[in-house]
Amino acid sequence: MGTLAKSRSRKATPDDERVLRQLARELLLAQSSDWAFLIRNATAKNYATKRVSDHLSRFAKLADQFERRKVDRDFLAQCEAQDNLFPNLDWRHYA
Repeated sequence: MGTLAKSRSRKATPDDERVLRQLARELLLAQSSDWAFLIRNATAKNYATKRVSDHLSRFAKLADQFERRKVDRDFLAQCEAQDNLFPNLDWRHYA
């Protein structure tokens, strides 16, 4: 995430901003301590494992598209609709 953020920190377009915000969201959601707790305590292990996997998969797909400058806007919109926590998240914290 740091490399992606640094690559656009001074010249981000509005589309770049959308993608970078969603990338930061997916990363934060994947890193949530709730998932590790649920997995470790086997409270909802399968659910938590799937959520982490889903967030990391979306992050990887968006990051790849972003690096190739071929972002699938429908996929981005789907990600935003699914998880729009922190709508004003400043991705520049990663730069």
